[in-house]
Amino acid sequence: MSKCWNCGIEIRDPHHVCPLCKCIVERDDKEELNQLYPYLDAERGIRKAQRAMSIYLLAAIVLEVLLGGINFSANGRPGWVILIGVFLVYGYIILRILLEMSAAYRLKMVLLTLLGVGVVLAIDMETGFAGWSLNYVLPAAFVVLDLLIILLMVVNSREWQSYIPLQILIIALCFIPLVLYYLGLVTTLTGGAVSLVAAILFFVGTMIVGGNRARSELYRRFHV
Repeated sequence: MSKCWNCGIEIRDPHHVCPLCKCIVERDDKEELNQLYPYLDAERGIRKAQRAMSIYLLAAIVLEVLLGGINFSANGRPGWVILIGVFLVYGYIILRILLEMSAAYRLKMVLLTLLGVGVVLAIDMETGFAGWSLNYVLPAAFVVLDLLIILLMVVNSREWQSYIPLQILIIALCFIPLVLYYLGLVTTLTGGAVSLVAAILFFVGTMIVGGNRARSELYRRFHV
């Protein structure tokens, strides 16, 4: 694959001149090397996956310690901190599964996460429905999904743009806590607002960093 240094488009055909601006194109020698030695690309993918798992695990530990400290200083009940820790472990398991699956299983990540929230909601209802499952765990689930998507983009850097539709789906799902608030099932908008703002910022950041490639993916998927 070649790439024009002037307009930035990628050219799959073996051209030496860009068909748009007529500038000299650059060959992607790294891709040719991967075609000759595919096992090298596989080893790099394994290393990226291991790095992503390490980053997520470290972030989960830091978040759990931070939440525990906040809960201790506020003399609160430790139950919700433990449940968020369980949810982070659940996200870790999902990430491990996804790193071994093809792109067709991306929607399964969302379904597994929502199933986990459903289990937590059932626990909340069984204990008298204090509302913490919808006020905090549901928005936290969407934030964790966004973080998982970012990690998967880093690991699958060659096809990172294919995760953009999933980001849009997360933005749509983030409106659920807001709807539940107006239905009276959620008592605070803080969690829902944070998850929605985070999802939008992740998406906008992807569009800015992705540039033409991200916009091309949007046009290809949604013709916008």
